[in-house]
Amino acid sequence: MTTIRIPWQIGNTIMAWNEVCAWSIEQFGLPGDRFTTHPTEDYMDFKFLDEQDAVFFALRWSGASLQNA
Repeated sequence: MTTIRIPWQIGNTIMAWNEVCAWSIEQFGLPGDRFTTHPTEDYMDFKFLDEQDAVFFALRWSGASLQNA
């Protein structure tokens, strides 16, 4: 499982998070099949079963200060 971490401060707007979550669901389906999410106080982890999905996600959101966990 590959984890990509996004800090809550991306874009400092709810719309930025809405875009991340909507895009993720459009590309990979609902959480539980190809990926899961784990929110914390400072960030949200996206955990992917397939490393290629994680790379695709990371490339899409690379300008959002992504971190590998």
